Amino acid sequence: MENMSMVQARTPESLKANAIDILDKLGLNLSTYINMSLSQLVIHKGIPFEVKLNPAMYTIDEVVEEVDATLRMEGLKLEEDEIQLLRMYRMGKVSGDDLRKRILQEV
Repeated sequence: MENMSMVQARTPESLKANAIDILDKLGLNLSTYINMSLSQLVIHKGIPFEVKLNPAMYTIDEVVEEVDATLRMEGLKLEEDEIQLLRMYRMGKVSGDDLRKRILQEV
């Protein structure tokens, strides 16, 4: 393992607290984020990514209604098990990859 070095930076306390709160929600800590950022900066010779929490634009019920309405326009019906999968996805309880696997198993 490579030797580690300390990095010190001055930042407003409120900014640090807000950043730590967001990183906690993303399952990261400040040290990991700094290392991720520095690695990507070096690899891409610039800042190539944006990591953020996006506030939901629609409630889960609104999403289900929109998907259902779209399918009905095509003569299709959203089944109850599909509604539950959609809800689980929107709540972050199942990933898009997991949903793809389930769909491909049914085909």
